[in-house]
Amino acid sequence: MKFYVATRVHYVLVEADDEPEARTRAEPMLKELVTHNFPIEIHTVRHATADEIHLWDWHHEMVDRHTND
Repeated sequence: MKFYVATRVHYVLVEADDEPEARTRAEPMLKELVTHNFPIEIHTVRHATADEIHLWDWHHEMVDRHTND
């Protein structure tokens, strides 16, 4: 199941069985997005919508396509 996990500024989608697992899997990914040393504060953990999953997949396909050129 895909979960949407977000701070106030960044979000990631992760595969997990439940919300606690989603939070654990998302934290290192969110830390990679942050450019400062402040602690990560997750504000939202919920099931990702079909539109969010589609946009996430499309974005990563475009990034992969352009970095492999």
